[in-house]
Amino acid sequence: MILTRPGNKRKLAQTILTHFPEHDLYIEPFFGAGGMFFNKPQVKHNIVNDYDSEVYNLFKVIVDRKEELARFWEIMPIHEDLWKYWKENTESDPIRKAARFLFFSNFSFMGRMTTLKFDRSNTYWLVLMRLNEIHKQLQGVQLMNCDFRDVLRRISIRKGSHQKAFIYADPPYLDTKGGNYDAFGKQDSIDLFNCLLASGCKFAISEFDHPFILELARINHLRVIPIGERQNMKNRRMEILITNY
Repeated sequence: MILTRPGNKRKLAQTILTHFPEHDLYIEPFFGAGGMFFNKPQVKHNIVNDYDSEVYNLFKVIVDRKEELARFWEIMPIHEDLWKYWKENTESDPIRKAARFLFFSNFSFMGRMTTLKFDRSNTYWLVLMRLNEIHKQLQGVQLMNCDFRDVLRRISIRKGSHQKAFIYADPPYLDTKGGNYDAFGKQDSIDLFNCLLASGCKFAISEFDHPFILELARINHLRVIPIGERQNMKNRRMEILITNY
């Protein structure tokens, strides 16, 4: 992994993976830092999406222009002046835009892009090392940049192949606002459930045990699997996995 973002699934990935069915096509509508994808065995076909153009641009650049990004990163100063400049200015060039995003993600508290931090974990060099790893893992992966409601509309799954497809959704959790996304509301949750139910594919949703989410799972006859407690910004919550299998 190369990004630090709120809600990252890296620490929970191995537990969640034990509940995944066998599949040949993997679809992830909320890719984020890729905490699940980069920690699971890759399958024959992989499609990942994120609505955040910063996320999409970064991984697209890593796939198509990795060497250019690495060269820019090597000469880029890790300095408070650069932090201040990029806080006030965006970048249109894909390479510089990707470097700016990596800089804020890796050199800010919890990846929230608010406070500059320096540590002794050799973050600067780790990013360079991970560029090669991520580049290899993303070979042959289809990257998308659209609203989750449009993901499945744009994917053509051949008749009879739905049983081999699996969708893992890790949306911004209901009523949780922070980091780099707006609050995910109740209508968004309803739309997500409806999209997945209409897909005809096996799916799993990561969420907290929010009463509204639990009710959606109940009325749609879905399975709720406790994964474990996790600390969010305010308190400890139970992480759950909701599946239709």
